[in-house]
Amino acid sequence: MRSIIFYFFIFFPLLSFSKQLENKIIGAWIASPKHNSFLNSYSEIKESVDVLLSKGINTLYLCVWEDQKTAFKSKVLLENSSYSTLEETSFLVNSTYKSPTNDQIKDLINFAQSKGIKVLFWFEYGFMSKINSIPTAENDPILNKNPHWIALGNDGSPSNYNGTDYYYNSFHPEVQQFVFELVEESLELYPQVDGIQFDDRMPASPVNSGYDQWTINKFASEHFGVKPPDDFNDKDWFNWRINNLNRFSFLLVDKIKSKGNYLVSFSPNIFPWSRQNLMQDWPEWLKNQEIDMINVQCYRTKFKDYKNIIDQVLLQTADIFPKSKISPGLILGVSDSKLISPSVLDSILNYNTKIQIGGQSYFYVKWLLDSSYDEQLTKYNF
Repeated sequence: MRSIIFYFFIFFPLLSFSKQLENKIIGAWIASPKHNSFLNSYSEIKESVDVLLSKGINTLYLCVWEDQKTAFKSKVLLENSSYSTLEETSFLVNSTYKSPTNDQIKDLINFAQSKGIKVLFWFEYGFMSKINSIPTAENDPILNKNPHWIALGNDGSPSNYNGTDYYYNSFHPEVQQFVFELVEESLELYPQVDGIQFDDRMPASPVNSGYDQWTINKFASEHFGVKPPDDFNDKDWFNWRINNLNRFSFLLVDKIKSKGNYLVSFSPNIFPWSRQNLMQDWPEWLKNQEIDMINVQCYRTKFKDYKNIIDQVLLQTADIFPKSKISPGLILGVSDSKLISPSVLDSILNYNTKIQIGGQSYFYVKWLLDSSYDEQLTKYNF
């Protein structure tokens, strides 16, 4: 009898640990072709997926919405913009691409899934229009067709975060419906995809936004004709807009789930910064248990800073979301520059293992395809 009990207590933890590894979410973001060559050719897709598989990646977030274009040819975007052809709507149109399907997205999904890797469509730009330039009817085909979709700040100018990220009006029902239809269209075109991911721009809006005429009138209609105050941090006005975006998040998840057995992931910025600056109240969304994973952008290049953030995430999600579904975003590099040292990544991955969270997701795939972090990836991803 003692030997049986001994066997149980020794072997059961090993089974549990094995199951934990099996269920880890080890993700990687695939940026658009202007950032990496991942989708340039059929052979490169196959080779890249094999490399990622060898490094423990089991989930891919494929960018499908950026710079007023979709990865797929979109009838929804064509109808809501000044584009004149379906080809113009897509940033993946490549006349030299050849494969049995001649479709990069379908090929990636098929090959990745054949290797046991899930693929989620990443709607990177969310409610955002442009980066580093003020959106106008001349430089934004969507605003050319729908000029009233622009988000405005309390100074009357296009609303933005940090003078760089300019937004559409996240509160306008037409803008929200446009996003719903884009997502639904992606699932109709590629029903075999595993799910959808949104990030720090969806749903979100710069804290100084909401001063367009539609939103002003909508707020006034619900407040006895009183218009929003000039102070965008006014408690009632701030909460009214937060609640609008929270309702949208619940509707968004419900719409996706109604289409099939799809995973839903959010990759927001850290809290409460996300709430204070982009009205992104993501802990509230997690009370909707239909969300399958959260990839909080814990983008820090020093271990101490990362530890502080992930510890906060665990406190913020305690009792409302299982930590087995938390796969925090780790920054490896941007553009042509690596940002994190292998030793720091080692410390981060070691800590993630220690606290038994659901894994980790890497931004972005470019830095996983070379050998810079092979030792750490092999050590902790399996």
